[in-house]
Amino acid sequence: MAVHPLIRRAGRLAGAVLLALAGALTAAGPAHADFGTDYHDPFTAAKPLTRPDTRSCTVEVMRDQPFRNGYGNPPDTPYTTTVTPPADCAGPWSAVVLDLHGQVAGRQFDRLFTVRVGGVQVLLSSTPEPSKDGIEWALERDVTRYAPLFAAGPQPFALDLANVTDDTYTGVFRITASLTFYTASAHWPAATTADRLLTTGPFGLDRATPSAGTDLTFPPNLERLTAEVYARGGGACEEFAYASAPEEFAKANPGTGVCGQGPFRELRLSVDGRVVGAVWPYPVIYTGGWDPLLWRPTPGVFAFDLPAYRLDLTPYAGLLVDGRPHRVGIAVNAAEARSNDLWTGQVNLFAEVDHGAARTTGQLTDYRVAPEAATTTTLRDHGGGSGSGSGSGSGDWTVTAARHDLARGWLQTSHGRVTTEVRDDLGFGSTQRFRANGNDLTLRNRTDLTRSTATWGSGPRRTSTVHESQPLDVTYRYTEDAAGNTDQTTAMELGQHREATTATGARVTGRSTVDHTLRPTAHRHDGDTTVRTGTATEDYRSTGPDGPYHRTVTTVDGWPVG
Repeated sequence: MAVHPLIRRAGRLAGAVLLALAGALTAAGPAHADFGTDYHDPFTAAKPLTRPDTRSCTVEVMRDQPFRNGYGNPPDTPYTTTVTPPADCAGPWSAVVLDLHGQVAGRQFDRLFTVRVGGVQVLLSSTPEPSKDGIEWALERDVTRYAPLFAAGPQPFALDLANVTDDTYTGVFRITASLTFYTASAHWPAATTADRLLTTGPFGLDRATPSAGTDLTFPPNLERLTAEVYARGGGACEEFAYASAPEEFAKANPGTGVCGQGPFRELRLSVDGRVVGAVWPYPVIYTGGWDPLLWRPTPGVFAFDLPAYRLDLTPYAGLLVDGRPHRVGIAVNAAEARSNDLWTGQVNLFAEVDHGAARTTGQLTDYRVAPEAATTTTLRDHGGGSGSGSGSGSGDWTVTAARHDLARGWLQTSHGRVTTEVRDDLGFGSTQRFRANGNDLTLRNRTDLTRSTATWGSGPRRTSTVHESQPLDVTYRYTEDAAGNTDQTTAMELGQHREATTATGARVTGRSTVDHTLRPTAHRHDGDTTVRTGTATEDYRSTGPDGPYHRTVTTVDGWPVG
């Protein structure tokens, strides 16, 4: 019987017990022999960071640090140290960059890991699955917006990577990490950053506890406030939440083994119980997802650098300057109770203050933010999946979600009364054709997000707008004939398309774009012949202050071609 692609990942998600279970399912484990004993080191067509050409200083915080057993006694994670900004490159800085270099050989699942500085999360990432001979990979992360942490002096640094090794899963991750501080110049001025960073600390949300919160006190002269949310779904279902079936279908067809609660997920940020913004997580697919052949050597979009979702909370600033603690909360689909397993992450808040006043005052004047997204589900259940582990359950469904939110507020500052208006127009649609208990599956998801901020009252009206489109198409087929020959094919198209514009009055003052598309395929055949093959084409185009950038890479069976 085929192992459903959406449950093959159970081993990585909950530690050694589930890891052993997944190891017993031979179709579910990572197989380094798929392309022989080696394949090319992971790489991407995405644009590398543009770094200042100013004088810089690099501080190495860890070198070749092994991560073997995150569940041992004692565990070898997190690795902790102290990072001290270099005196030879004192701030303010034009940029600060975190560089990671990793290597691993043998057999291993992909693993999620986090980096925190001063308790503030600055990176959420995952590792590649290795070849037998070994691979190396590198990651660069712009952490300039966290500069206030470094400006405050030495800070705790923690990298948390929970690995498991045994006689079967032998891969030990070895990580080197450094921070580079770039000084400022006339051409590369000091970066504009927040004055103060606050954080909720890590959170964990599940069906029993769908919300979490932390009391925070904000500066009395607060002028602007931005939140960023790190979040990822874990567990055999939530990692693949974007492919889940409606709950009605899952309950009526338990023999399919399909996850329920539908494909839409929303994390809602609240202040003092009032919803102030929503995050719709990108469907990140790690290097073991669906079929590892899809991602060797090209990782999925955001797989090595998961997004930090940003929300402008400035309209609410007038409610937060009273010097009292305010409850910052996070919840996942609380009204719909749609989370199957676990969502983890952290919320950081970036506070900018009025340097010309000891205190600001203000009001929230217009609040039209929905407590939950409006969702609809259309389901055609063709039946056949009611038996346990048998039958041929089939169905078709479409799920949509939408938000049209507005918040407006003003602040009395040292330079006059400033009004800020934030609008969010978000749309989601998922269509799935589900046949043969999921062994014949077609999925088409579309997410379109438009977020805009307008400010006026101190100078001309200024507007910034970001539009993002996030497509995901999946076709999966698994067959087994009377002679026991099995055949499995997987094809995907996933992408991220983003346009950001700024304007002063009617004049556009800035525009940047990203068009990132990845099309991987994988084919496995066992029985009369053995086939292991995979291809991928990745195309990345961008425009912005650095000029245009374009790169296309194609790989076949783990190696670049052309």
